[in-house]
Amino acid sequence: MSNTTKGIILVTLGAMFWGIGGTVSQQMFQTFNLPLDWFITVRLIFSGIFLLLLALIRNQTIFHVFKDRYTMVHLIIYSIFGMLAVQYTFLASIEAGNAAVATLLQYLAPIVILIFLLVTRKTSFRVIDFIIIAVSTFGTFLLLTSGNINNVVVAPAAIIWGLLSAVAAAFYTMYAGRLFIHHKPLVIIGWAMLFAGIFISMFNRHWHINPFAMGGTAVMYLSFVIIVGTALAFFLYLLSVKFIDPQLTALLGCIEPLTAVILSIIWLKQPFDFIQVIGMMIILGVVLFISMMNSKKKTS
Repeated sequence: MSNTTKGIILVTLGAMFWGIGGTVSQQMFQTFNLPLDWFITVRLIFSGIFLLLLALIRNQTIFHVFKDRYTMVHLIIYSIFGMLAVQYTFLASIEAGNAAVATLLQYLAPIVILIFLLVTRKTSFRVIDFIIIAVSTFGTFLLLTSGNINNVVVAPAAIIWGLLSAVAAAFYTMYAGRLFIHHKPLVIIGWAMLFAGIFISMFNRHWHINPFAMGGTAVMYLSFVIIVGTALAFFLYLLSVKFIDPQLTALLGCIEPLTAVILSIIWLKQPFDFIQVIGMMIILGVVLFISMMNSKKKTS
């Protein structure tokens, strides 16, 4: 098997697992009425432990990050304002709405990054930037209103949390670079999840919840979200970048929202009309275009 084939399989599985994980999370919220703070606490802590164990199995030094005060400060910031912010806003959007819309709104993160770079004048304004922002805004409008400004078809809370998720994902993406330069991404993400989970656990008001009392289905769903939909998805995605170029990674990464949309329609019976589907495709197209454009810049 060639390295390219390995990379394609790894990133495809990782993206699919992310998409499935979001959909299973929605099913858990709807079926078992789980409190958001409890669900996030359990998901982050156990996913973080799982990733750190994977790092140890791969002979990576996981305690090296504690030797440098500079790294620790940035890791804590990344954990709370990056990892926790992304997970909380994303899952809050799912709880208030559905996994498909939450995933697509989070995928607006590259647009947020572009706007930030333009506002802070870290990049010069181009006509293509205006087109990108306008087209993505139009796609989002179609997704949320089905083309009628007086008919918002997505819960306002889901929209707000979803847009905040895009902002959090933008910060999460930009801030991670300085940590990944000197440390293994698997180690950084593992500790970030664990720290974020410990931090939010201090505000968890539902420690009395016993998932085993909910039955085997609840335990199976929760285990899947933690191991497959979070930890394994991150691991496979990080592993794939060793074998394929960023353009292909960006292309296949779009499988995540597509998986969430398909499962939402088939499994959760989530209704989407034709106009909303057009909006989804516009958003994915713009994000894919930005990702490939940025990849070409980095390559050159």
